[in-house]
Amino acid sequence: MRATNPISMLLTSLTVVGCLALTACSAAGEAPETEPASGASGADTPANDEELLRAIRPSFTDSTDRAAVAVIDAGGVRTAFIDADESTVFEVGSITKVFTGELLAEAIERGEVRADDELGAHLDLGDAPVASVTLRDLAAHTAGLPIFPDDPEFVEAATADIEAGGDGIDATLDDLLEHARSLEITPGQGFSYSNIGAALVGQALAAAAGADYGTILSERLLEPLGLDGVSLPLDDAEVPSGHAVGFDSDGDAVEPSTLGAYAPAGGIHATVGDLVKFANAVIDGQLAGSAAQTDTVDVGGGTSMGYFWSVDDRGDRRIVSHNGLTGGFASVLFIDVDAGTAAIVLSNQADGIDQVGETLLDHVR
Repeated sequence: MRATNPISMLLTSLTVVGCLALTACSAAGEAPETEPASGASGADTPANDEELLRAIRPSFTDSTDRAAVAVIDAGGVRTAFIDADESTVFEVGSITKVFTGELLAEAIERGEVRADDELGAHLDLGDAPVASVTLRDLAAHTAGLPIFPDDPEFVEAATADIEAGGDGIDATLDDLLEHARSLEITPGQGFSYSNIGAALVGQALAAAAGADYGTILSERLLEPLGLDGVSLPLDDAEVPSGHAVGFDSDGDAVEPSTLGAYAPAGGIHATVGDLVKFANAVIDGQLAGSAAQTDTVDVGGGTSMGYFWSVDDRGDRRIVSHNGLTGGFASVLFIDVDAGTAAIVLSNQADGIDQVGETLLDHVR
């Protein structure tokens, strides 16, 4: 059974605590035959923290549920798994955007780009309206772009791909630029979440570096931080073997999400351990205090935006965060940068899990 109105899912975003998720399309049909991670079962594993396991079990009760959670606190890192283990790979969706945001901060430090650079300075956009928006506005979702292109050709192509069993997005860089040239810009409307805007930032950074997005992601973040389990598959052949099969909101298995040129907006696949390393880099490592988290724009509702990071000041707490939602996965990453704590939740069900992450973050204060 196909999820109802799948194209509407593509053009919708999930909003929680100022973090907005990439919502990809659900696909019908059989999921690819990916093997469960070694040691993954319903039984407790040595890596399971019993307290965490008890806390998350009520949120993951379906027979197809697979989940991995981690908390970072003064005592170190604690993890818990349901039908998964340290090697299980999940789609993290729009958490990818904060990787792109950190790459933007580094590119500014390198002198490759400036925050106020117009997009057309780095990408071939001609005299299209989108050429004049700045990288900074795109990174704060204040550039006036839609979430995805809404022209009939894009919607028709995405719908056809879903109906053929795909994930709705299979764009080359030329396709992305063509989509961008067709966009109508609505300046001055304030915060307006945009997946295509995030994709364009990633591709602009790649162009400024004279490389592709996957290369700068690997060389500037993944390798230095030791994120060995992270991948950025651009087509089904590149999906890692440890990939957990995802399920849509109707309980149907879906195709893995591979986004082509839209990958900077939501294409990362990772293990929970990779996000632990990433969070630790934000807390007191290579990424601590980066401009991606500190160069913020007030977008209302008590939330500011860094470079794709949602930044919330809650009294004596400063929380940087993002969540993710693809056709078959949900994720959330909360980091209390003042307390040095974090909560990470990864699931193979396309249902928001932000509250699980919020609860865990409060628990480790």
